[in-house]
Amino acid sequence: MVDNYMKAATMAYRQASKIPLLVSGRIEGFPSDKSNFLNLTSVWSQTDLASYKETKFLKSAIVDKTTLVGEQTTHALSLDSINKSTYKGDLRALVKTVTKEEKGESEQIIQIWHKDYLRDSFNLKDIDAHGKVYFDSEFGSLHLSEDSTKLVYIAEKKLAKKLPFLNQGQIAEGVEIGTQYDYREDWGEQLVGKVNPVVALMDLTSVQPANVTVFDQVPSNLSPGKVNFWQNGIVGIAYKNQPRKLGKVYCSNRDTVLFYLDFQGNYRELRNGTQLNDEIGITDFVVHSESGRLCWFERLLYKNSDEKLYPGPHMAESSILVLDSLDGEPYSIDTRTSDVPMWGGMFIAGLTSDFASERCWIDQDSFLISCCMQQTVVPVLVNCKDKNIKVLSEGNENVSILDVHEGFVLGCKSDPVTYPHLVISRWEDGLSMKPVFPSVSLENTSWAPLTLIPDGLEEDTIYAFKAIHLGSDEPNRPLIVWPHGGPHSTITETFSRTAAYFCMAGFNVLFVNYRGSLGFSDEFTRVLMGNVGDMDVKDCVMAVEKCREMFPNISKDKVFLMGGSHGGFLVTHLAGQYPDMFKGVVARNPVTNIASMSEVTDIPDWTYNESGLNYTWLNPEPGVYQEMFARSPIAHCRNIKAPVLLMIGKNDLRVPPSQGYQFYHTLKALNKEVYMHEYEDNHPLAVPAHDANVMISAAVFFWNNGAAK
Repeated sequence: MVDNYMKAATMAYRQASKIPLLVSGRIEGFPSDKSNFLNLTSVWSQTDLASYKETKFLKSAIVDKTTLVGEQTTHALSLDSINKSTYKGDLRALVKTVTKEEKGESEQIIQIWHKDYLRDSFNLKDIDAHGKVYFDSEFGSLHLSEDSTKLVYIAEKKLAKKLPFLNQGQIAEGVEIGTQYDYREDWGEQLVGKVNPVVALMDLTSVQPANVTVFDQVPSNLSPGKVNFWQNGIVGIAYKNQPRKLGKVYCSNRDTVLFYLDFQGNYRELRNGTQLNDEIGITDFVVHSESGRLCWFERLLYKNSDEKLYPGPHMAESSILVLDSLDGEPYSIDTRTSDVPMWGGMFIAGLTSDFASERCWIDQDSFLISCCMQQTVVPVLVNCKDKNIKVLSEGNENVSILDVHEGFVLGCKSDPVTYPHLVISRWEDGLSMKPVFPSVSLENTSWAPLTLIPDGLEEDTIYAFKAIHLGSDEPNRPLIVWPHGGPHSTITETFSRTAAYFCMAGFNVLFVNYRGSLGFSDEFTRVLMGNVGDMDVKDCVMAVEKCREMFPNISKDKVFLMGGSHGGFLVTHLAGQYPDMFKGVVARNPVTNIASMSEVTDIPDWTYNESGLNYTWLNPEPGVYQEMFARSPIAHCRNIKAPVLLMIGKNDLRVPPSQGYQFYHTLKALNKEVYMHEYEDNHPLAVPAHDANVMISAAVFFWNNGAAK
């Protein structure tokens, strides 16, 4: 039976992998102003299971301006070699990685495309002004100037040539001797090798010789990223890198400055924590135009607070600040809203830095972004003139804004059982997003949100939390309980290909947004710090009990656990604290011992704050180790009864593999049933070949440990 099920699980994975996910979209006009049609381009992502690669492709659609209905689409066009791109007017700039066949080496090329032809191309290895261009979501930037003569981006600083002490050749000027083994600290998980980012400015008016200026005026204790053109210069954010670089991915609590460089290299800071006698974290910014407003998202880190932990949750509520001009005074936007009283403040949807599309401005005063309102993604209108926001949730639930252009707004809409699809609206009609083409949903699958009130609290408490159930109404259905990682994160009511896979493979799924999640309020997010391993565990149990009450077709004897990172922390906790409730556990890169993780992770501040302690930049004292250990799953491992399958990334810098190894060997020593997979991968285990093994192995593991009965 297991062999038959393995085949079924494999086919379900293949079927789920055929569902494309929408990455970005853009509204294009036609040459004639009299045209009654819009041309929409969209980028989609899908896994190629033959090559085990994530592939991106471009599609175009023609839409009637009056009805906003899609008339036709083109065939998909592969975009696999493109790393990053940007548009301005009739031009598009992009960075591509190419491999020279005669050398077998990869090189980066910048191409400048006119809408009708390739205008220019630049080989960055030939120019040799810097190292690799960054295209990650934390530092990476690529922007064309309004006059199309300049391109600004972030790249790795060019390394000096290094020779050993015993080199017998002539030593050229600028060569370093004996430094080839110097420690070069990078920015941690998923940013390996990114050590010294620099601001680079390419002159697009000169092709041979090409001219790239690398600005070295940013102070050495800062690492710049996220740059754009503004006020006859360059604006950007930079992260403090002293006394050490703390991991940046998934973290908005890093001390940041907002800086400005004119084209002559004169540097000034527009915003920093010193101005507030604190530290600030800035996630990103938007500019209306090179002469227009500058707006950014900012949070306090409470370095000198007696009431809040420093540097605080890795993701948290942000404020919006605005500068109308270079020499103006910043002012803030009121991000509280009476329209939606249950919502505490601004939380960036998707939990990445890309909260706004490249074109997001409705006019010179207002722009659209996508935010989390509890577990729902909603469009939000930010009005800089009136200094307020408006949540545009009615009829636009789970819509992410992709583009704003000439009175039209393009978005992506989905829900847990409906595939991502393009939606569009005319702004003059108010934001009322309509599907460009009919949407497609999973067959025989439904979903529902759950609202839960923790024991001892009133119904109107700000600490009510939520969950999402999806699956079939067939009887005797096995359930996978899936708490998210973070812990300050959120699983939104949007489509998940992984959840779709498990539904196709015969399971129902329960996602739990326990207290400490994003999207509710700042108080809701921070209440978990110092209560991990207790409050979040109890919330998961309450969610399971409520789910079984609401959906009686779920088998009480077929409840399983799956989670990664802090979700892995929770499922291993649940297995130890509620050993008779669950039949099997799959933990992906789980935190199992906060104490031992504190000295080896790229985010040691996390281990302090989640244990209820301020981060000190030093190693823990003995008493602190005790606090951390007591809150860890390993403190309950003797009670575990369910079989455990650990999925470990050998290159994980966030939750190092030692966490999994320690837990595995401890359970083995206690004669528990435990298995472990190792992958040459980092924290998300997102390499396509590894994802396939993780998901199919998990389904087969659950099936073999009670789901099939």
